[in-house]
Amino acid sequence: MTIQAGEILSYNGEKTTIATEPLKSYLETRSDVGFIFKSTGLVRGYIGTWEIKNNQLYLISLLGFVDNNKKVDLSYLFPNITEVFADWFSGDIRIPEGELLKKINLGYASVFEKDRILSFKEGIIIGETVKDNTKQDNINHN
Repeated sequence: MTIQAGEILSYNGEKTTIATEPLKSYLETRSDVGFIFKSTGLVRGYIGTWEIKNNQLYLISLLGFVDNNKKVDLSYLFPNITEVFADWFSGDIRIPEGELLKKINLGYASVFEKDRILSFKEGIIIGETVKDNTKQDNINHN
């Protein structure tokens, strides 16, 4: 697998790319929907745009591809809804920050100067930490 196109997150007034797929656990509950492989850089077949408002995670936009290469949007999963509270998501969202330290052509494995980790329980932020990757011994500076 090659490096994957990240999803978009608006957080504290800034848009950033995340190295997490918050929609994945929801999609696992829906056997009636399916996205198609679009490219090696977008194996999951969609890109979600997310926003954090009042410490809650919302899916506000979606661009995906289904059978016959048809483009779909948020209404494919959530008809007549313009934003969706992601109450299904519990876990961490990783936001890579700073310069690229080590490029790894596998999913979201590349290493950046810092990782901001937002921890969620049922769509609500329960913690935030920042990991400094410049201090790790295992980074190869080529």
